Amino acid sequence: MNKPKNLIKPILFLTIGFMLIMTIKTTNIFRLQDKVKTSLEETLKVIKVTEEKATIKDKTLVINSKIPKIHYKNEEVERYINSYIRRNINEYINHQRQLNDISDSEYNEEIDINYHVVYEDENLINIIIYRNIKLENKEFKLEKDSYVFDLKTGQRIYLDNFLKDNEDYKEVIEDYIYNNFKNSNLKKYIEKVTIDKNTNYYISEGGINIYFNPYKESKSNLEYEFKIPYDIFKSTIKMVKTDEIVANIDTQTISNKDKYINSVINIPIIMTNNKDIEKNINYKIRNEIMNFYNASKEEAKAFLKDNPDEEGKFVANVYFEVKKNSNNMLSILVTYYKYSGGAHGEYKNVAYNIYMKNGKFLELNELFKANIDYKSVINNEIRKQIEDMAKKDPENIGIYQFTSINDNQKFYIQDNNIVIFFDLYEIAPYAAGIPEFIININTISHILKEDYINIFQ
Repeated sequence: MNKPKNLIKPILFLTIGFMLIMTIKTTNIFRLQDKVKTSLEETLKVIKVTEEKATIKDKTLVINSKIPKIHYKNEEVERYINSYIRRNINEYINHQRQLNDISDSEYNEEIDINYHVVYEDENLINIIIYRNIKLENKEFKLEKDSYVFDLKTGQRIYLDNFLKDNEDYKEVIEDYIYNNFKNSNLKKYIEKVTIDKNTNYYISEGGINIYFNPYKESKSNLEYEFKIPYDIFKSTIKMVKTDEIVANIDTQTISNKDKYINSVINIPIIMTNNKDIEKNINYKIRNEIMNFYNASKEEAKAFLKDNPDEEGKFVANVYFEVKKNSNNMLSILVTYYKYSGGAHGEYKNVAYNIYMKNGKFLELNELFKANIDYKSVINNEIRKQIEDMAKKDPENIGIYQFTSINDNQKFYIQDNNIVIFFDLYEIAPYAAGIPEFIININTISHILKEDYINIFQ
């Protein structure tokens, strides 16, 4: 009768031991599951990112860079995104090196360039490029560029595309910032806060972050970055769809520094399936860019002859921006810049608007039906926009001396708009920059040729 009592202790110890073993095993299983889950998430990631490191040491400048390189199943999208990011980073680096070359400053400067993937799913990737600019006396500036890309097409998604179902997004964001970040420095915020298509943003939890460069610096306690929740917008933020690209774009950079000239020339390299069209486009654009460079070098020689103490100070640069790359339309804006001292440099923009079905470089009048007074339609819209600017800000009154667009009017195409632009001094003083006026397709669709209506989608 005593045997059952004697068995209680061993059974109790066995039970406790078994439970302890199972607890340890279960803990290990959970840890293993966590490791497997983490490994699986890494494996299932849509995009893998590697980096290229470089250090550049110039006169009083050091640049440490980490440039991201994405790896994606769609090689065309992969190449387009990588080219886009690399072009912008290299353009910044070359510009800083050039400024250092022509500067007489003895202050040291160090710039660290890094990156971070802040958002990624099967449709989008959001990469931020950070710049930590370290100046003398422990002063600093923090800047960043955020790029949101559509992984289906490789197209960059600008703020207006991301919020496309909210036409009043500019006013909504500005009002939210002014109402929620009121303080004694509100005036400084207002001066810097301008919301438009090109406003920097990145995707964050429950909304987006809007910021303005430099978003932080040692000279100020202000941070120009604002969290904007999705729920302030009337329409739900939906999946963004962009159109497929019609050409891949690479960049050839030619840098030259001698006693005559300091020059950074960025030449777009267009790649398409039609090699004849590709060849003709590249020949024309490259030829015009190199003509500018050669003419600038001759001008630099004459400048040095008249100003022998200004050796290597004549600057001639070319850079470009792709404004549209879809719907059979490739629109590239090339900026030609020269500086030889004085208050400011000179620059002009030239747009190349190419109908990719046949490789034709389009003039403005060719977009419209025959015997149509397209000038009057566009002139009226420009006058209206000038009047609106004057009403919004009295300082704009009398700035723009506009009469009419001309026969060879400059323009580029972006989204569903024709953007009319003018050279420096053409209709406004230098301080106004290059005036641009956006003409939406809704204003001109009734006079467009049928062949070209679809390029504005």
